[in-house]
Amino acid sequence: MNRRLNNPELVNSIPPSVTGVVGAGTSNGTKIAGLFHSGNWDNDNVRYLGGLFTADINLKYYASSNALGTDLSMKGHYFFQEIDFRLGDSNFFAGAEYTYMASEATIGMPNLIPDIKPMGFNSKDAGMALKLSYDSTDNPFAPRQGLKTAFKAKRFDQQFGGDFNYDNYSAYAHGYHRLSSKWGLNVRADMKSVSKGAPFYAKPFIDMRGIAAMRYQADNTAVAELEVTYDIDSRWTLLAFAGTGKAFDHNVAVTNTNFQGAQGGGVRYLLSRQLGLRAGVDVAKGPEEWALYFQLGSSW
Repeated sequence: MNRRLNNPELVNSIPPSVTGVVGAGTSNGTKIAGLFHSGNWDNDNVRYLGGLFTADINLKYYASSNALGTDLSMKGHYFFQEIDFRLGDSNFFAGAEYTYMASEATIGMPNLIPDIKPMGFNSKDAGMALKLSYDSTDNPFAPRQGLKTAFKAKRFDQQFGGDFNYDNYSAYAHGYHRLSSKWGLNVRADMKSVSKGAPFYAKPFIDMRGIAAMRYQADNTAVAELEVTYDIDSRWTLLAFAGTGKAFDHNVAVTNTNFQGAQGGGVRYLLSRQLGLRAGVDVAKGPEEWALYFQLGSSW
């Protein structure tokens, strides 16, 4: 019989399977909606995640960190399938994924040349990945203890249904630690890289609370973040966070680019004791703006 059943004290509880409908919007007119399913099979030896989303996204695109922001609107559909297999009785998983995105992008020109009309184009982007991960966290929605890491190598290719040929590599580590019954310390490290040939929207950007999406974008990114939590009682938690990151192209030395930092604070409420699901609000200050975030589950 499976060791995870014979020795339940040695392992975390098996995550539940969840099917959901997602809908979200922001003050700039961005709208996202979709369906997803997260499944755990064979006593959590097989994990699956899949979904279909549609989005209408409005943001600013910066050709470089010093460039003037350009209005960018992207409408499209996003489909993904992921599966992971536990390696023996360990916390290691090996898996694969497939993603497909069909989008219509419209790029406006900077205010310095207002007579230039917006440019539009359609594209498809499809890729397949292999990944290796490790997960010892105590909860899939809002971990309080444990470590979650992953490395993924992904190939985007016309043979998979897209318009572009390029490689994407990513790695991350999220650590969750209890310093005492009241205090917690969470740590995040994240790195991403794309090869030549990637479309502008597929290049990684500094993904951190307080910094707008695609604000600091390049061939490579590296991000580090700390989060300290304090439990007021069994339901309410306060937190403070700070982080820094860099975005740099392949032909630029890491030391020739600037760090971009952000910090802030927030509050969480335990919505479901059984699921360990928490929700709340964060306020963050980046290099250029303040931002408000509504959070469901883990910050990362």
